[in-house]
Amino acid sequence: MTERCDVLLVASYAAELAGFRNLIGDGPVGEVAGLKVIAKPVGIGLVSASTGSTARIEAVEPRAVVLVGTCGAYPGAPFSPNDVVVVRVVSLVDPLVEEGRAAFPDPMSERIDAHAAMRAALAASGSPLADVATTLAITTDDALAEQLGQATGADVEQLETYGVASACASLNVPFACVLGVTNVVGSGGRSQWRDTHVTAAEAACRCVAHWLHAGAAGVPHRERLHASPRAGK
Repeated sequence: MTERCDVLLVASYAAELAGFRNLIGDGPVGEVAGLKVIAKPVGIGLVSASTGSTARIEAVEPRAVVLVGTCGAYPGAPFSPNDVVVVRVVSLVDPLVEEGRAAFPDPMSERIDAHAAMRAALAASGSPLADVATTLAITTDDALAEQLGQATGADVEQLETYGVASACASLNVPFACVLGVTNVVGSGGRSQWRDTHVTAAEAACRCVAHWLHAGAAGVPHRERLHASPRAGK
């Protein structure tokens, strides 16, 4: 039986949802400001995040999905560890494509906008908007990190955002994303991530919790959503 909810909170793995314990307790289901909220991990990496999000969405039929997690800032981006950013747009990025040595098929979507009303409401507490590049693997080379940031115009890199966004788009569910910055993308990124990922994820959760307590502005009513492919007849 489907357990419907108002907002589905997702992250790549369970620890990134720990900041919601004070909000909904130790279980995955809670109520905030009259909204039914479910928090679930969906998997690490682009493919796992996409398939995991699809399964979660089909199971609970949320009015909206919010991805919470951590990210690295590209060199030159105006963000520091433990800053929180609200995603404006996510792009699928491959270094070989940016170098002109490979290409995405023309019909393939490479860019997905976050839900405009939700991202505006999440950013209203002061977190800046940012554009996200989703890559298949973590960029660990300094020169490549600078190249990707300049070529794509993205501010930050994160492995799951496009996977979650594409699942939401295919099922016609509004999508938003809030990320805590852990590091500068490049050779020192993984070491920085180990030092900051807990506090950065908690900061992202606090931003989303504030939005939920205020009534989750921007989430459409169910009757305003278009029929999803699984429900259309």
